[in-house]
Amino acid sequence: MACEEEALVAEEEMVTMGRLTLVKARILGSDVEHAPASHAPGEDGFVGTGAIEPPYDPRTLAELFEHASALRPNVDAYATNIDGFGHRLEPVIDFASEDAARKVKDALLIERAYRGDETDPSDDEVSASLATLSRAARAERARLDAFFEACCYDVSFIGLRRRTRQDLEVTGNAYWEVLRNGAGQIARFVFVPSYSVRLLPRDEMPVQVRERVRTSAIGLEDATSPRRLRRYVQVEGGPAVYFKQLGDPRVVSRKTGRVFATRDELLAADPTDDVANEMLHFIVPAPASPYGVPRWIGALLSVLGSREMEEVNLSYFSNKSVPPLAILVSGGRLADSSVPRIERFVDEQLKGKENFHKLLILEAETGPGTGENRAKIELRPLTDAQQKDGLFQLYDERNIDKVGATFRLPRILRGDGRESNRATADAALRFAEEQVFQPERDEFDHGMTQLLLNELGIRFWKFRSQAPIARDPERMTEMVERLVRVGVLTPEEGRHLAGDIFNREFRVIGDDWTKRPITLTLAGVQNGVQDLRGPVAGDLGTEAKRLLALRNELAAEEEKLAKRRLDLARRYLEEGTEVGNDNPR
Repeated sequence: MACEEEALVAEEEMVTMGRLTLVKARILGSDVEHAPASHAPGEDGFVGTGAIEPPYDPRTLAELFEHASALRPNVDAYATNIDGFGHRLEPVIDFASEDAARKVKDALLIERAYRGDETDPSDDEVSASLATLSRAARAERARLDAFFEACCYDVSFIGLRRRTRQDLEVTGNAYWEVLRNGAGQIARFVFVPSYSVRLLPRDEMPVQVRERVRTSAIGLEDATSPRRLRRYVQVEGGPAVYFKQLGDPRVVSRKTGRVFATRDELLAADPTDDVANEMLHFIVPAPASPYGVPRWIGALLSVLGSREMEEVNLSYFSNKSVPPLAILVSGGRLADSSVPRIERFVDEQLKGKENFHKLLILEAETGPGTGENRAKIELRPLTDAQQKDGLFQLYDERNIDKVGATFRLPRILRGDGRESNRATADAALRFAEEQVFQPERDEFDHGMTQLLLNELGIRFWKFRSQAPIARDPERMTEMVERLVRVGVLTPEEGRHLAGDIFNREFRVIGDDWTKRPITLTLAGVQNGVQDLRGPVAGDLGTEAKRLLALRNELAAEEEKLAKRRLDLARRYLEEGTEVGNDNPR
């Protein structure tokens, strides 16, 4: 049984090394003997499907990720910082803001112009639309919250995004199977491993595809455009399964990938068949392939070199060839039995960590006819010839930095905190957030808004990925407090900034005092005024002039008080001097 397991492990290692050889040959442009990708290990299931050959075997890249110590820290940093903090829904128009009526009026103007109507909406129409749109926005928000809670079978939406990001960074491709409900609306997403999917060529004839186009901040219109679509095929331990591109209106066979006019025609050809589901494809773009290519592929040789370096260092513990100590017997000749004993010692008794301190004993014989035993024993340490530490450590460190550079990640985000302090760590995190993570989030958010939310008919909300709290909460709190206190920000704006800092939504307060500077509110409270815009306070400009005059009066009083204190101090010093002259000590 043990022999069978060892043979199986050896066979798997041979297959893995064969795949790595293929990838390495393709990188180097070598003429190493290898079969086409359709006949490479793991590719046999795609023979006859018409799939396009990927530039690099995805299964090999996935296996290399499992064996390369330099890749996982970078990929995990991407998955955590880009997709691991969830999302929020931002309103296209905040109907509770003061300028909501103006934005709604502008949107209505655009909507009417889109239909060829040049008349301006009246104030009554704007007010009625504002109330109607506000109710519709609340209903959409509830619908979206329920959708993202139930859009995945066995993981959360955050978990789906993290798995997708890992696949995307390891192989350059990631896939979601899109399932629709009986009404034809998107209902669920299913993660599909990228190593099991291949692309088919784009169809020659374009297809009229219906899509929802945003015409204004609150308007979506159905439009059709011709597009050349493609299909996908998956092979994972069974027969091939075909998928169609998201938005493809055609009836595509799940078993064969053929296109039929109607579903009845498909079922008539094969009653066990059905319409193929849709596929959403994420890629790291490559200029010479419809497939994505991982961003670390340029450092592939560094990844392979570090792996082989680690294997060389590991083999030292089981295959070291220099013993730590030798016992030399001199004054004679080496015994005939010593030579085979040395060979057996090196081959059998020196390998393995249990024999790490094994001694080598050599025997000698005195010369014939001497009549005297002149042999002597000498202990000779051989530690100078032994390997003191791992080989190629500098080479491995440079390889790790090369891989990290392809991801554009600083060391501290890869788990290496050497030579880091508070200032350098903050600078590195800020660089990664601004130059790496946030652009990736923006690209994903745009796709989710355009492909998903528009397809769902969502008009009033945008998808926005949340970022980690990379700011110092104490400093940001102090800054917001000062800006609110001096009147640069209103309390409502300060609460909005606080929600952005802490990645949460604060309850909306509809009172008037949240919409004006806190200094004016406090001045009104001190003078018994409840609302500076009301009849008691009078005109806002008059109230502001009165506050400025009051400030000037306070400044004048403070100046008088300071002058009086200075006079008192001077008199005290003069009187003390006179007393000192009359009564010297």
